[in-house]
Amino acid sequence: MIGLVAAGGAPALAESPKDPRARHMIRFEFDNDTFLGSDDVFTAAWSLQLHSPAYDTWDEAAPSFFGAVPGLGDDGKGGRVVRWAAGVSQMIVSPSDLSIAEPQPHDSPWAGILGVYASLSSYDNRRLTAAQLYLGCMGPCSQAEDVQRFVHEDLGRGVPPKGWDNQLDTKILGNLNVAGAYKLWATPESSYVPGRWASDLAIGGQIGLGNLATFARAQVEFRFGPSLPMGFTHVPDAPGLGIALDPLYPGSAPSQTRSWKAYASVVVRSTYFAYLAPAEGGKTENGGFHPGVGINHGQPELLIGLHIGRAPVALHVTYYRYLLGPEQIGLGNSLDWANISFEVRF
Repeated sequence: MIGLVAAGGAPALAESPKDPRARHMIRFEFDNDTFLGSDDVFTAAWSLQLHSPAYDTWDEAAPSFFGAVPGLGDDGKGGRVVRWAAGVSQMIVSPSDLSIAEPQPHDSPWAGILGVYASLSSYDNRRLTAAQLYLGCMGPCSQAEDVQRFVHEDLGRGVPPKGWDNQLDTKILGNLNVAGAYKLWATPESSYVPGRWASDLAIGGQIGLGNLATFARAQVEFRFGPSLPMGFTHVPDAPGLGIALDPLYPGSAPSQTRSWKAYASVVVRSTYFAYLAPAEGGKTENGGFHPGVGINHGQPELLIGLHIGRAPVALHVTYYRYLLGPEQIGLGNSLDWANISFEVRF
């Protein structure tokens, strides 16, 4: 994955030295494999998220009983910070050849997913816990056909898609995702300032339960750079398959400097999917049936990240590299894709 945190620094956004901990954040994420010369399987996705400021205690921002959830405690003043986030997202899945109107039972299905979600997180520079509830629908209700036709036909950005009558039919989706991370090693906290080299190494994992996706994931993440912020790696997974959170830890006395910051990240992970809604097949909108397709049973992934920025604006670019070639997992084309995320704190 490539995670790039860039901050542009428009003067209008920075006229007051507001405490970084007190800022909300808006994030827009865009996923696409066209960046890598492909346009199939996981075709595209987007999400729009609102993140709360960093609070010392839950009762400053939300019902205090959230702190009773294992791992989501707030430690009172000066400990872990807690945050909430909410968002809306859309995902598009399609076969390799968009110009075929007939069913393609041996390829990826036509499918669209639209959803909303809310997440909670608690973390410092050593440990992180997060949970997310997702609710959505797969099928014509997702408006995926309209979006792809607008981009490909009205904007002329690709082959006109002709097979949307074969899309998987309407299905209501729900998911609970829980994640955790812990640092095995880190440079002293005094190194986490602009202009000083720092690095850290963490392990983490995530579990998803629901009829969007049921899976288990384990990962190792390494961050390094001359202006590394405290916290953990931003991993912008496909909507509903990750957790919307801002994993950067502001500390008890965050710097209010507007210096440029740059760092990189490398994540190696493996995910075992027991269930993934678009891959399960099923009844199609036109009354047909699309068989299920193979899903990832533990294929290793490499996520590479580069981060650069200056508050209050941030940009993340993420490259997802699947280490086994498509022929090794029975597919004709690569599953690799890239993410671009843009953030504004206010």
